[in-house]
Amino acid sequence: MKEYFDAVITLRFFPCHRKKERSLVIRGKQFPMCYRCMSILLGYLAVVPLLWLAADVSFIKLFVVGVLLNFPMVIDGYTQLRGWRVSNNFLRSLTGLISGMGMSCIIVAGSFQFHRAIKGFANLIEFFMA
Repeated sequence: MKEYFDAVITLRFFPCHRKKERSLVIRGKQFPMCYRCMSILLGYLAVVPLLWLAADVSFIKLFVVGVLLNFPMVIDGYTQLRGWRVSNNFLRSLTGLISGMGMSCIIVAGSFQFHRAIKGFANLIEFFMA
């Protein structure tokens, strides 16, 4: 049980490189994730307002917006990986936050689509039962 609790507290289960130069350090203590991963998780908080704001938005629109919001992070990571430029922690944080919001859009779009499918299936069953 202690190992499980330690894994949750240190976020060991989260796939992150945890490099010290790319992580938040406060008073000598390193945050267990890099700036980009931390910002992605913060971007996931966008799920809550999206559930209210996007209820009437079509699946395709919300999905496309979610995919487009992930492009800045992909471009930042790819150009850094190829050695074309060096990213900084501010840019990693910004692109991670935008990407987390984009993933939230995709999650909400999928949730609404799943809910619509269940309602449609229930209506179909009700039609055949009547």
